[in-house]
Amino acid sequence: MQYETEEQQVEALKAWWAENGRAVILGIVIGVLLIGAWMWWKSYQENKAVAASDTYSQSIEALEAGQHDKVAELFEVAKSDHAGSLYGAYTGLAAARSAVEQGSLESAAERLDWVVDHAELDSVGMVARVRLARVKAALGDAEAGLAALPDDYPESFTALVEEARGDLQVTAGNNDAARTAYQAALDAGNAVDANALRMKFNELATVGG
Repeated sequence: MQYETEEQQVEALKAWWAENGRAVILGIVIGVLLIGAWMWWKSYQENKAVAASDTYSQSIEALEAGQHDKVAELFEVAKSDHAGSLYGAYTGLAAARSAVEQGSLESAAERLDWVVDHAELDSVGMVARVRLARVKAALGDAEAGLAALPDDYPESFTALVEEARGDLQVTAGNNDAARTAYQAALDAGNAVDANALRMKFNELATVGG
């Protein structure tokens, strides 16, 4: 629309503002609030990540210093403040190792159970499950340990899982099943210690099932 005079333009602007001004202001306010909320959330998440990382670092330092009570305290912090975070899960793994070093396998199993339930990454949860299986076997229940091992896992975890399965099958007295598991671990080609794994397999080569 074209206006013949400046007064007409002013009057048209006033009319438009009277009709739409409140909506425009509301939109601006909402936009500012959304941007502010997003920036606050981003800062909050970054601060949480830093805090979780610091908790894990402290747990490792305490573990290396043999300060097991402090490790336990930091694990409680991880459970309350960092559940579901990567560093929270790492702190749980450190706490489980601390419990094993103290000979408290029950506590180790509880901590590993927590990691399995709260690990953000499947790979971390997988490591926790393998360690949990070994702890259950060490507690005298190899069958429970075997049940804790995953049946489905990424190819990169084959050696880790199947070597653990072989060890637990040996503990359970199932040598044929142990040989099968060790062979699968060897075939994967990514064992942490291939020589030790080969020795386990060879020791069973002439043993009955």
